[in-house]
Amino acid sequence: MDLDPKYDDYDYPTTAPETQSGHPGHTTKEQDAQVHQLRAMLEQAGYKDRLDTLTLLRFLRARKFDVKLSFDMYDQMIVIIIRGNR
Repeated sequence: MDLDPKYDDYDYPTTAPETQSGHPGHTTKEQDAQVHQLRAMLEQAGYKDRLDTLTLLRFLRARKFDVKLSFDMYDQMIVIIIRGNR
């Protein structure tokens, strides 16, 4: 997966040391497309923070690359963060 400089500015390695499907540096073209789809959905919903590739991969792996479920999980995370900052 090519990293997008608009979202991805890391000062550490971005490839997982062990080859595991869906992990940074070891994604399929379909998984790359799902990262872009999730990012587009989040941006359309108004989210601007934490849209980097590594974060989105974590959410997608947690929901077996189901974009809708990953979106819902991300949305719930933001709600929890907002409640915690009050």
